[in-house]
Amino acid sequence: MSALSPQAPARPLPAPGHYPVPDHHGREVVERGWDGEVWLPESRPAPEGTALPGYKRHFLGFLHHWKLLLAVLVPAAIASALWTGDTKAEWVSGAQILMPALALLSTAAVMVALVLFIGRRVGFDRIEAERRRLIVRWGVLSAVVGFAFAFAIELGIPELLGGDPKDRGWSALAGPAEETGKLLIPVALWFRGYFRLPREGYLLVLASAGTFGAMESVEYALNPEHWQPARLALELMHPLLTGFVAAVAWQAAYKRDSIFTGAAIGAWIVAMIAHSTNDVVVLDKDAGGLLDFITIVVVVLMYVLQKHSARQLVPPDNVGAVSPHWRPRAPREHPG
Repeated sequence: MSALSPQAPARPLPAPGHYPVPDHHGREVVERGWDGEVWLPESRPAPEGTALPGYKRHFLGFLHHWKLLLAVLVPAAIASALWTGDTKAEWVSGAQILMPALALLSTAAVMVALVLFIGRRVGFDRIEAERRRLIVRWGVLSAVVGFAFAFAIELGIPELLGGDPKDRGWSALAGPAEETGKLLIPVALWFRGYFRLPREGYLLVLASAGTFGAMESVEYALNPEHWQPARLALELMHPLLTGFVAAVAWQAAYKRDSIFTGAAIGAWIVAMIAHSTNDVVVLDKDAGGLLDFITIVVVVLMYVLQKHSARQLVPPDNVGAVSPHWRPRAPREHPG
């Protein structure tokens, strides 16, 4: 049974105290403060002989989730086969009418796989099951609202200014419109006092962004002329972009009166720039070389940035189980 399944009881977080983590450079072990929910900035030398367990890699570990893998690959293969029947179609018809549903199934499975991957590291299973379900429901609603908001901005502004929304230059609106839309409900909920704990806010935004990506996958599957099989997996860009913002923002806002911190705004700007850059380059027919792989570059970059922030949510009793790159390092020590 998955630790994130509704039937699995929530595992308690370790009690406040000091626990071993890597130092800032990742070379030595120190003891870092933990308040029972998040890591504290304070650290101290660990007792002599303290060591973290060696990480055991599980070769082809993803095959343990073969059902989820099939849920990704089978619909994607069928949708791709239908697409090759008429790659220039402006709208699905005939057998291709199945493409949107297949795209939804495959992309949703990709998003679930990502949440499970991150959840095993940061401890989404520490959130009570009923509360997890509530967070996911709010995430789905957030995606619907965010999608409508982004759609209105990306179409409305060009038409208001007398432009053509299909022109490549207007695709720069994607970053501000979509990275704002996916956060509207989560930020509103934060101000209402809901899901303020970093682990909860992070899951909420991942649910919002993952659902948004699945909806976008369906949108493109309706139009075979602009669809590509790789899009089913590369929709991961959405939860990686906005999840990075959440991992930074909700931790920076913890125990504060506002979520609009300098760190949060900076992360939001980075996500918007990365998103807009990707969309502008993807629609540039003259781009070549490395620019052909811009979406892969953005996905890898945002995963690295998100991991750097999200690893600070790894609970003390999970530090030894995650890979060294996911272990929460102690802050840099400042002399004086």
